[in-house]
Amino acid sequence: MKNIAVFFGGESAEREVSVITGVLTLNSLDKTKYNPVPVFITEKGKWYTGALNDLDAYKNLNLDKLKPVTLISGQDELFVIKNKTLKRLFKINCAINCIHGSPGEDGSLKGLLNLCKIPLVGCSVAPAGISMDKYLTKLCLKGLEIPVLDSVLVCETDNLDNISLPFNYPALVKPNGGGSSIGVKVANSQGELPSAIRFALRYDKKAIIEPCLTDFTEINCAGYMNAEGEIICSACEKPIGKSEILSFQDKYENGTREFPAKIDKLTASYIQNTTKTIYSKLGFNGVIRIDYFLYGKKVLVNEINSVPGSMAYYLFCNTLKEFSSQLDCMIVKAVKDQTSSETLNKTFKSNILKGCGGKGAKRL
Repeated sequence: MKNIAVFFGGESAEREVSVITGVLTLNSLDKTKYNPVPVFITEKGKWYTGALNDLDAYKNLNLDKLKPVTLISGQDELFVIKNKTLKRLFKINCAINCIHGSPGEDGSLKGLLNLCKIPLVGCSVAPAGISMDKYLTKLCLKGLEIPVLDSVLVCETDNLDNISLPFNYPALVKPNGGGSSIGVKVANSQGELPSAIRFALRYDKKAIIEPCLTDFTEINCAGYMNAEGEIICSACEKPIGKSEILSFQDKYENGTREFPAKIDKLTASYIQNTTKTIYSKLGFNGVIRIDYFLYGKKVLVNEINSVPGSMAYYLFCNTLKEFSSQLDCMIVKAVKDQTSSETLNKTFKSNILKGCGGKGAKRL
């Protein structure tokens, strides 16, 4: 039976959402094929495993009843940390990234797992980094000639009282690397802008400013790649919130949705094809969800979620049994990709070391 490590929690403000995604994924794995191994990351970056597959456990989590664990570069095993020594616990056959924000959604976890040669159901380092950075996402999508909103990037070292916008107010200000609508504020005038920026900078070192649209429709569409290399795209979803801009509460507590979204077939097809294009061209893996704006006759990409809430299973599956099959499919794909990458030629014969002195080459 293969051991599947499910990573969740993390150091970002989205850690509680990640717990829900992680527990759902742990409980949905096919127990006849896989041994689910929870790896919970605390807000301080500590890793633990143990009895972590029940959401009730997180209401008053006792870390003393869990085992602190870690990975070691070059080893595909999970180690227990005990009395400042390491003890092998499990060989990890594959991992699943359920971390929203840092250190999962930004590519950090994938980079570590690459060093350990552990396959991952989740995004590769480069596309993860691109999608986590909202401003960089826009630059890449513009290169693909995919429409996005205009934006201004602001750093914490900028003069926040002297920011000039190339578009009219109101403006939407949000953390450049954030998610789940956390740290988002609307500035209705130049006078309100510095305060909104400072609020966003509580959650990230950079903030992104965009036009605050009115009379628009938000549409979500998800995609993943199966073991045969085919990109499977979901139907379009319309999230419905109580506020004009979808808040954290709208997304996770009291919002509703229209699924499939009641939009014309041509627009739905365009969104699905755009999702496939972005997935393919930017080199994504695992499940992603792309959020779009329908604004008049325009379809604009809002942002890319490389680790969507609940793995966006509800956009593909009617039951958790179907989600179990989807997870199985993505695990097979991840292992296949890892095996394929290990067959690449990583050697190159040269005489470069023969010409080096004892203290190294004088010129390279």
